[in-house]
Amino acid sequence: MTDSEALKDFLGIPRKLIPWFPTIDNELCSDCGLCVKACKHGTYEYRENADDVIVANPYLCEVYCESCRFQCPVGAISFPDRKTIKLLFKELRQQYPPAA
Repeated sequence: MTDSEALKDFLGIPRKLIPWFPTIDNELCSDCGLCVKACKHGTYEYRENADDVIVANPYLCEVYCESCRFQCPVGAISFPDRKTIKLLFKELRQQYPPAA
């Protein structure tokens, strides 16, 4: 994780504590690169010296964004369960209450 990723927050909660980012099923992925083009946050990159796509910057992914998943023609991209993330937010809110 880069320094800029570690400093980013989401609704006052440090982004590094929120496990919202894509996972690529390499068995399904055709490395078409549509996810790289669809993501405006720089989450994906092509692996150096190779043609395969990786989630290079997971914490740059915008929380609850799934635009890339809908662009994938083979359904190789998945995200965590939203209900699980919402429960985590409830727990984190106790540690990081909203600013008054």
